[in-house]
Amino acid sequence: MTSVTIHDIQKTLDCEILYEANTTPIKGVVASGLMSDVLTTEMEDFLLVCNLANAQVVRTAYMVGAPSILVTNAKQVPPDFLELCQAHHINLLRTDYSLFEACVLLGELFPVKRRQR
Repeated sequence: MTSVTIHDIQKTLDCEILYEANTTPIKGVVASGLMSDVLTTEMEDFLLVCNLANAQVVRTAYMVGAPSILVTNAKQVPPDFLELCQAHHINLLRTDYSLFEACVLLGELFPVKRRQR
């Protein structure tokens, strides 16, 4: 299993680290605009990638144990979003890339194996 840091992600996506709270290695990626989909994952220590910047994203990340959030599409992060990240010790990154583009580039760090049918 691949394990990377937020600094590896920062280099790959040329993104900003808006808040660095922990050094938990990232073991995978979950990308979605629907937080209900994120709640169904069984993965641990993953990067939550989304094109939303509202408090529900941080609350969801906290509930599923995601140590890091990446906000795409150069979305502005409201103060309450950042404050919640700080309160829950969740890393916060932001990129100009779209959700799709960010996922494609993250594939360099997290190679995907084809599923067997």
